[in-house]
Amino acid sequence: MPWTMLAWLAWLALAPARAMPVAEGADPDSGIELLGHAVPALQVDRWARGGPLTPADLRGRVVLVRFWTSECHFCAATLPALERLRRAHGDSLVVIGIYHPEPVRHVSDRVIVRAAEKLGFHGPIAVDGHERTLNSWWLDGHPERDWTSPSFLIDREGRVRWVHGGGEYHPSDDPRHARCDLQWRELERALAQVLAEPDSLTTRRE
Repeated sequence: MPWTMLAWLAWLALAPARAMPVAEGADPDSGIELLGHAVPALQVDRWARGGPLTPADLRGRVVLVRFWTSECHFCAATLPALERLRRAHGDSLVVIGIYHPEPVRHVSDRVIVRAAEKLGFHGPIAVDGHERTLNSWWLDGHPERDWTSPSFLIDREGRVRWVHGGGEYHPSDDPRHARCDLQWRELERALAQVLAEPDSLTTRRE
């Protein structure tokens, strides 16, 4: 059953970010206008593996979300690096792969999980079969955006702290992948900062 907006906001405790205008001249795929804002509801169809993860499960945790498809070679290049990151940080970081088939169609959980394992990702997988989450988080109001494989780093208060607009990012010493490596280093810096921050929700409860 899809999460409701009310349930998601119970975790975020912040006003959701809606389609906001991109500053003139800015890269529409940078997602810079989302930084510091909460994400809308996670309206997934179901969980193929590792779920369902409820707002209570994620409250006070750092979350990295990557949208992916089995046909995307950029996803194939990125998911193994995200798996290594997930394993390196253990319980301090939740890495969620949100699968959305292109074109939109029904794909069984067995096929989705098998595709993820083939790509080297073993974390939780949500299925956004009708692309409701992809649209509300990324595409709605932004017809200029080209990518459908964005990533979002979300802090313990549910705010977006780093965005990757799509394509691949991973550590590499290959000059042909210098941009991938640069963007991976940006993620590492943002993640280190977020992990070092106190859980203000827990602090307030205390």
